[in-house]
Amino acid sequence: MMRLLVYDPAWPFYVPLLRAALDSRWEVRAAANDPAWLLRELPEADALLALRLPAEARAAAVPRLKALCFPGAGVMHEDASELPAGCRLCNVYEHEIPIAEYVMASVLLHVTRLCQYDQSFRSGRWDGNGRTGGEPHGEARGKTLGLLGYGHIGQAIAVRARSFGMRVMAVCRDPHRDLGAAPAPDFLGGPADLGDLLANSDFLAIACPLTSATRGLLGAPELARLRHGAFLINVSRAEIIDEDALYEVLRDGRIGGAALDVWYRYPAANNEILHGSRLPFHTLPNVLVTPHLAAWTHALLERRMARIAGNLSRLARGEELERVVLVGTWRGEAQ
Repeated sequence: MMRLLVYDPAWPFYVPLLRAALDSRWEVRAAANDPAWLLRELPEADALLALRLPAEARAAAVPRLKALCFPGAGVMHEDASELPAGCRLCNVYEHEIPIAEYVMASVLLHVTRLCQYDQSFRSGRWDGNGRTGGEPHGEARGKTLGLLGYGHIGQAIAVRARSFGMRVMAVCRDPHRDLGAAPAPDFLGGPADLGDLLANSDFLAIACPLTSATRGLLGAPELARLRHGAFLINVSRAEIIDEDALYEVLRDGRIGGAALDVWYRYPAANNEILHGSRLPFHTLPNVLVTPHLAAWTHALLERRMARIAGNLSRLARGEELERVVLVGTWRGEAQ
């Protein structure tokens, strides 16, 4: 019998799906936010599903832990010495569908002004109605959607944007790579083409990973290149955009607005009240603010747990694992 520990606040969603997908060789145990439980259980665990392996628990994992399954596309460990020797850190995608839908919902809400007109109509006003001389709203068709990043998420967004008659431009690290079955955007450039992307986008969606090269990539000079009415959508990582510069362009109305689903600060506890930034983005009327929920759907959970279960089955059979990000090297304090 092999043992999987699920140490994550979302364990009530994960565990039933994992138990249904795994064969009888696996025993699944779960908890969250209980370091003492983790320390007791780790010496007998073959795999751990968690956001990270706490440093104080690393020694307990040394005898047996073979895999750390991260239930998302990024990882919180970048140094192999943070994991026991031989422990493979694997991540999982499957988030591009709901995130692409979130991006398109943001585009449509902005062009139709649906939220604005919903609120005004509740007070009896007929703003935006042609029979009363209301101002017409916009359309997505014919607009240019810029994509900063053209991986799983960017490609899924492009498919949906095309169906609305939008022009798609994208910039990515390697514009010459084989896209396979993915649609080719109307323009695909490299990092040197960032300025053109910014200057020509009616909507700019951030869909690249946070790396040393992309951290702070969009600062005040870059944001100044956006069109006056441009609308920015960040579904990647907040730190790709300079926090102060973004707040200032939105506060001053130098761009049309933003939909922000990723943040500079996150709660340490589930019930903590926190707005996601030291700056009051949540008070700005031209910003849609959501708590990093774009990908969090029931279908996403089913797809991700099926992928993780497949990897665990490979582990039980002694086969190579999929999506290995790094392999641990830590052998103890005396190494």
